[in-house]
Amino acid sequence: MKGATRQFTGVQILRFAAAMLVVVMHITQAISIHITGAGPSHYWGAGSAGVDIFFVISGFVMAMSTSSLPAGGPARSSQLGAAWVFMRRRLLRIAPLYWFYTLLKVALLLAMPALAARSSVEPGHLAASLFFIPAISPWGLVQPTLPVGWTLNFEMLFYAVFAAAIALGAPRIRFCLAAFGVVFLAGYFLPDSTALNFYAQTIVFEFILGVCIAHAYLRFRRAAPLAGLIVMAAGALFMFAPDWGHTADRFATWGCGAALVVLGAVWLEPWTLRAPLASRLSFLGDASYSIYLSHTFVVPAGVQALKRLGVQDSLAIVLAVGLAVVVAGCLSYVWLERPMTAFFKRALFGAPRLPSPLKPIPESTHHAK
Repeated sequence: MKGATRQFTGVQILRFAAAMLVVVMHITQAISIHITGAGPSHYWGAGSAGVDIFFVISGFVMAMSTSSLPAGGPARSSQLGAAWVFMRRRLLRIAPLYWFYTLLKVALLLAMPALAARSSVEPGHLAASLFFIPAISPWGLVQPTLPVGWTLNFEMLFYAVFAAAIALGAPRIRFCLAAFGVVFLAGYFLPDSTALNFYAQTIVFEFILGVCIAHAYLRFRRAAPLAGLIVMAAGALFMFAPDWGHTADRFATWGCGAALVVLGAVWLEPWTLRAPLASRLSFLGDASYSIYLSHTFVVPAGVQALKRLGVQDSLAIVLAVGLAVVVAGCLSYVWLERPMTAFFKRALFGAPRLPSPLKPIPESTHHAK
């Protein structure tokens, strides 16, 4: 579906930054487990805010790429077709690589179960993981077989709700807000439902913040890049300067801060495009999904390898393992993600391409991929 979407270079770079926040968090956790012996609960928890940035970006990109579709009036066959195209793209983008790394973990656990003391394989849980259904794992947490896949369960819920809004021709923000509100209330009144309780978290509303940013960008006058820089810095300070702890509401803290960061990146785009390394950093944004999934294998292996080499300095370990993660993620993107996506596109939907009803973002204001 080449040409179906355009991209903001600054937002792509922000994808990479968000992925690396999560990576650094998991490196510090691995250091705490394998180097200092402090245990798995001692780590840089603020790195989890990268997920909130991802969710806001996801809402923004989905709204921008479907902005030409009607958002009012009765459903028509063209809207149903557009909803199918939307879901097809999302599944092709998300599922193949996730399935690969999930099954890779299963293979490693079956071959060398001592590698992961807290993990095991149970067929029902594995099936739920592959179909993005929240379920209680054999180790007692609501996590998929590949634990970082918990974020993809939220993504798939958002995609399904957003596709329904497209199919019905409904206003995106109001429909998503109503649907997530119903899910949130259902989780409250049906506490025995694992899936509903998982989804009934305020983090789900962060996708709507991204949709709001897209609507504001399309309908109102854009702010100057300097304003974008100020807003982006303010958002980052709001996210990371305070110690929010585990009791603060995630949406009100990291979620709102992430929205400011993404909004700032959008307004900053004219300056970003002129930056010398922007295009190369944008490639790292393209590879961010591979980085996110593959780092769960690279981080523990890298930290334990450095331990055997006698490296004890935490900063050196973070830098070395972080670099290894980026390299491995880029290789995964070039050698696995892109070929697998192309293969499944041909195998599942055939070679001919139908005209897409999804609107390209105007080339005059966005950098083509």
